[in-house]
Amino acid sequence: FPMAVVWGTLQPCTCCCPCVGHMGVADSQGKVHDFAGPYCVNVDRFMVGNVLRYVQVAPEEVEGGAAGWDAALGRADVEYRGKIHNIVCDNCHHHAARALRLAGFGNPGLLGAWCLCFGKGKWVSAMACVQVF
Repeated sequence: FPMAVVWGTLQPCTCCCPCVGHMGVADSQGKVHDFAGPYCVNVDRFMVGNVLRYVQVAPEEVEGGAAGWDAALGRADVEYRGKIHNIVCDNCHHHAARALRLAGFGNPGLLGAWCLCFGKGKWVSAMACVQVF
C-alpha cells in the first residue's frame, strides 16, 4: 500500500467497538510505519499483523511528491521515537496525523487520520470487513 494511511484491528477492543484499531502510514515503497509503544516506531512490521483498511494518497497531493511523503513520515518517526505511548493522548493515530500534517494535509488531529482512512479508504478484501464486523 504505497503512500497510504493504513488500519488494522486491535483485539479484543475492536470486537467490542469496531471503530477502534491500530493505525500506521506506509511510505512510497509500501513499508508501514507505526507507533507501537514507548519510543518504538515499527517499520515494515505492522504491530497488529495484517492491514485491513487503507487509503492511498496520490503523489501530486503531497508537497514534494513521493519524496516529500517519505521525508514527512521520516520526521514523524524521529519525533515519535522520542515519545512515550499513551493510549489516549499520544498514540498511533497521533503519529499518523503528524505525518499527514508534515506532508501538507493541514492539521488532521487524532480523528482526522481515522476519518480519512474510513471515509475514503477501502477494505483490502471482503474478508477483511467480515473480520471486523
